[in-house]
Parts: sequence; C-alpha cells; structure tokens
Amino acid sequence: MEDKKENEIKELVYKAKRGDKEAFTSLILKLEDDLYKIARARLNSEEEILDAVQETMISAYKSVHKIRNEDYFKTWIIKILINKCNDIYKNRKIISMPLNNDIESNTIFDENLTFEFIINQLNYDERIAIILHYLEGYTTKEISKILKTNENTIKSRIFRAKEKIKMQYKGGVQ
Repeated sequence: MEDKKENEIKELVYKAKRGDKEAFTSLILKLEDDLYKIARARLNSEEEILDAVQETMISAYKSVHKIRNEDYFKTWIIKILINKCNDIYKNRKIISMPLNNDIESNTIFDENLTFEFIINQLNYDERIAIILHYLEGYTTKEISKILKTNENTIKSRIFRAKEKIKMQYKGGVQ
C-alpha cells in the first residue's frame, strides 16, 4: 500500500517537473495534511501556519522543475516548509508564551490528551524531530539531512522528548 502511494507521488512529481499543473495540484493535495502538521509544530497561529503552507506551495511550484530525483520530493518540500516557518517565526511581531508556562504543576489532565497538546509541551527542536520521526516516518538519518543537523543530535532530541513526555504524563514514573 505504501509503495503504491510512493509510486503515485513519484509519477506526479515526474509530470509536475514537466509543467503539468494538475499533477502538481494533486501532489499538494496528497501532502497538505502533512505540511500543516509540520508547520503547526513551529507556529501557533492558524494564520501563520496557513501562510507558511501557502508560501511553501508557491516556492515549490516555481522550483519543482529543479528536483533531480522524484523520490525526494516530500523531503524537499518539507525543507522548504521548515525554512518558511522559521522565517515567519523570526519575523513575527507578537511573542507568544509557550503553552507549558500556562500549566500549573497540580493540573489534572484528561486521559484523552491530544497528540498536538502533548507535543506543544516540547521545545521546537524536539517537537519537529518527533513529528518527522513518528508522524512522517522519517529515519533519524533522513531527519538530520532535512534539518541539517548531526544524526546523533536528532536521536538525542527524540530521546529527550520521549523522556519529557513520560515524566510529565506518567508522574515521573518510567
């Protein structure tokens, strides 16, 4: 099933590189949920998230012909998205407080916490590593290439993030 999706994406990339606008649109529709989740890891405002995704689509559309290997389209577009998110984050005028500062230590949590709520307790580096690894299925080696960071650093971020989640949501029991 996964191979079928990958082959379909490769074919769409091949067509998009040759100027097929419908193929590019189909590609974006297949990846828009993933792009949204990744942007959400960096940005809090719905408006900023949508801006980042839209700017990513525009940049990707203008440059899709430059992709050498169709297998790496998703990695390529995620790199563009992360750069767009970082630009928006750096240029924002309003500084938002991290969610974890609003939580009192004696708060009782609902057992049905959303994944989004849980990962928002992590810092950006940990959050993006967790999303790329567990939601997008990238290996630590692939993530290190996307983020231009040492693979061991990525492994450490994932480990630290998991430990933080364990400590916070299991009352410190491991």
